[in-house]
Amino acid sequence: MQTSCTRRKLLMLAGAGLTGIRLHAASGDFWNRKPPSQWTTQEIDQIITKSPWAKEVKAQYAPGENPAGYPGGSQGGGYPGGGYPGGGYPGGGRPSGGIGIPGIGGLGIPGMGGGRPRGGGGPNRGGQTSPYSGTVRWDSALAIQDAMKSGPPEAFDGHYVISVSGIPLMGGTRYQGEDDDNSPASRRRDQDDMDRLKGLSVLEVKGRNHVQAGIAQRQVSSGSIFLIGFSKELLPLSVHDGDVIFTTQLGRLIVKAHFLLKEMLYHDELAV
Repeated sequence: MQTSCTRRKLLMLAGAGLTGIRLHAASGDFWNRKPPSQWTTQEIDQIITKSPWAKEVKAQYAPGENPAGYPGGSQGGGYPGGGYPGGGYPGGGRPSGGIGIPGIGGLGIPGMGGGRPRGGGGPNRGGQTSPYSGTVRWDSALAIQDAMKSGPPEAFDGHYVISVSGIPLMGGTRYQGEDDDNSPASRRRDQDDMDRLKGLSVLEVKGRNHVQAGIAQRQVSSGSIFLIGFSKELLPLSVHDGDVIFTTQLGRLIVKAHFLLKEMLYHDELAV
């Protein structure tokens, strides 16, 4: 009798455990089971910070950079334009100057100096992990727009929009304390920063060419949130494309995030 009771208890516990696993798995995709109007505050926070569309990331120092500052005390020349489309890639040739981004290689950036690293970047490929962490989010996805109750600015129409928040633009041309300065000089410096950010941001599908960003903006409401857009026409995506890699460089810091397209389904459609 005692053995029989013990078996029943074990079966009940096992069943409860399996039920818990099923409930946990089902709760993970609440966005497909409940309309946005029924999402809780906690669920909204989850979808915009840690979900198939939002990745927690840790920034790395760019190759040749270190916490002490720029080698030789200089951050390099300015970047006058985004090179998109045409002179940048895809399409057209790359300028002679460049910066190596781990996993991507050299990006042609006028005025930045140095050639594209041969053989995949050489010994400096990869940098030291920084203390800065943040969130990389696919803001153009309908699931994120429903959670935020707003969409990207009109200037980003026709683009995948990826935001980077919580990580500073180290080495930007804006001076400290200039966030509220709307002078022409400040606006020019901010535009230079965004042009440089645009030139150092790429979206890549494994096995296909990567695309350089076509637009970049600093979100007006917060100086630490950056919006980066990539042409949907130049890089059409489908659920069969697998892993998409986003890489950007914020001054001295490199930020990288992976998105798995098969997980980015919202009401049975790819939400990007």
